[in-house]
Amino acid sequence: MLTDHWDPQDSVLRSTLGRQHGVPADQVFLTSGAMGAIRYSFEVFGNQSDRIGLLSPDWPGFRFFAERSRRQVTWLEHHDFPFHFTIDEVAKFVNDNGVDFTVVSNPSAVTGKLWSREDIDALLQECPRTMFVIDEADAIYPTLSVSSLVNHHDNVLVLGSFSKFYGLSGLRIGYLICPAQYSWAFENTIDVIELTSLAIVAAREALCDTEYQQQTQREVAGNLERLTTAAATSNYQLVPGSQCFAAYLYGGEHVPDPLIVLADKGIDLVPAKWFGLPRGGRLNLRNPGSIDRLISALDVAS
Repeated sequence: MLTDHWDPQDSVLRSTLGRQHGVPADQVFLTSGAMGAIRYSFEVFGNQSDRIGLLSPDWPGFRFFAERSRRQVTWLEHHDFPFHFTIDEVAKFVNDNGVDFTVVSNPSAVTGKLWSREDIDALLQECPRTMFVIDEADAIYPTLSVSSLVNHHDNVLVLGSFSKFYGLSGLRIGYLICPAQYSWAFENTIDVIELTSLAIVAAREALCDTEYQQQTQREVAGNLERLTTAAATSNYQLVPGSQCFAAYLYGGEHVPDPLIVLADKGIDLVPAKWFGLPRGGRLNLRNPGSIDRLISALDVAS
């Protein structure tokens, strides 16, 4: 099977992803992880934009690609708990600042906040001159993807990853889904030797392993519920409503920073400063053992 997969744009995998997301296979492109998809999005659209708009907090890597494009970067910042952006706030930011191109994680790479298909649809209609890149790399519920909106709007790209929910971290395989009119651009931009055959074979199998996917969803939901209960009786706040692996633990100005407190107890959070925030950190809900230790540490810290 490995030697037979010489085509990095594997037609079987593209067709399977197309059926899952409700789009034609020729609008699906395989990339070297979601990072590769982000890079190609900037190469095709970001470098042609006069002004790029980004959110803070959000995944910090977007900033690198935006600054590398040497275009003007404008920021919408929301640094008060619970750090959620509304669709109306984003639409106003984009229109008021003449933003040509923006990329956002959905669900949020920081807090796990997920905008619905209806939310994104309304945003695309309200801001028709802006190209939106919706990064779904942290998604764990494929049925909630907004990918099919590429069939109705020409100002949206949707990115996905096999590294997290599908468990293929290290194989470097992701994908992007675009409106039909832009397929030619990605056909002529994406590297002709983009992926390894091993990644393609593994991705095919991962899409079929619904038992593993459902187990992951149950574990994440259960760990989030347990952590939410524990945080409610502690000095710290958990950003509500996460629909991915991420949960954000926050400490207000009058309590010790949980990043520091928990580090002293052997528990590492992703630092708040990575996302442009002053306190707290992001944690992974996938590992029950880590959540057990975290809950015990919260109890002691409080």
